[in-house]
Amino acid sequence: MSVKKTLLSLGALGVISAVAYLSLRKITPANKEKSEELIEAANNVKRAYTRLTENIEKLKNELPNSQQTIDDLTELVSEYQFKIQNNLNNISKIQDENRK
Repeated sequence: MSVKKTLLSLGALGVISAVAYLSLRKITPANKEKSEELIEAANNVKRAYTRLTENIEKLKNELPNSQQTIDDLTELVSEYQFKIQNNLNNISKIQDENRK
């Protein structure tokens, strides 16, 4: 009876070992794949963050240079608005007359 019990125990141990081995073999590539995807995603985030900080620095450097251009554009728009104000008033007057 003890030989039978030993053989059953060895058989059960063999089945459990086989199941464990197959499970690990199936799970490991999937986990490895997911780990590689996670590492790649983290690297993408790191690269994007680096590019963002570089672009922010470029913007900080260019902002003072662009202030003069912005002021010039604002002045031109104001001047143009002043020049066309008469025409805009005439258009508004014509629209009002057509509505009546």
